[in-house]
Amino acid sequence: MGKIYGKVEVKRRKRRKKVDEHRRHRDIFLNFRMTQKEKDLIEARIATTGMAKATFFIESCLYQKILVKGNIKSFTAIRETLRDLSEKIDKNPDLTALEPTDAERLKTILEMMCYLFREGGPNV
Repeated sequence: MGKIYGKVEVKRRKRRKKVDEHRRHRDIFLNFRMTQKEKDLIEARIATTGMAKATFFIESCLYQKILVKGNIKSFTAIRETLRDLSEKIDKNPDLTALEPTDAERLKTILEMMCYLFREGGPNV
């Protein structure tokens, strides 16, 4: 009688973590909203490249030029980021010791500034 009503022990398989070609575990998700037209255009670009969606988005986010239309929100973010980086650089002036995330933040700001203040400006 105890066997009928007792708990059934089920052996659970251990799930293997997905690992990419560089042996990195990618377990973070990023979500955002878009229109159907934007989705269709992005999927057409992805299909043209022949890349996987995840690879396409990661490559696009990390390695494409950044185009910022100046507004108060973007300039405030730039100012706050520069203030934060300035404090870190003052504490340790050796830029080679800058953390990778801070170096990427500085690189991003420099790319935006180069675009905004290049000779002739963006509207020429």
